[in-house]
Amino acid sequence: MIAIAAAISIAAAPAPCPAADLRAEALAAHETTRQAHLRGDAALLASTVADTLVLADNGAVRVQSNAEVAQFFTGYFKRTRYAQWRDAKPPVVAISPDGQMAWMAVELVARYTRADKPNDGEKTFKSSWIATYKRDKCAWQMTGIASNVVN
Repeated sequence: MIAIAAAISIAAAPAPCPAADLRAEALAAHETTRQAHLRGDAALLASTVADTLVLADNGAVRVQSNAEVAQFFTGYFKRTRYAQWRDAKPPVVAISPDGQMAWMAVELVARYTRADKPNDGEKTFKSSWIATYKRDKCAWQMTGIASNVVN
């Protein structure tokens, strides 16, 4: 009976993630976020976000579901078109010893136009943030972000 229970628990256990360069994978998640901004793809951006995301900005802390993040960026990308969204410096990445959590500090510069205000022309901004990530189903998912923007 014990052998059967052990066999069932082994069969039910999730397959281990293949050996990977966790830092490179975290940077790849960041690149996916960059591509999402450049393409205006809210679903692609949401694919890098956990089920819930804790946001700290503008003096407040709030929690959004993945669906709420996707909904926000769907509207945002309808109004905003990026010509540039690039790192000003290489991101700083730290991975936990067990490989299940990480944080990343990013500094970027961006150029964009507003579809709803075409006469305003191209705008630029600088932004920086620190984001936290968890490893879920062999992929990094953003769980929190504290950010600022300078126009």
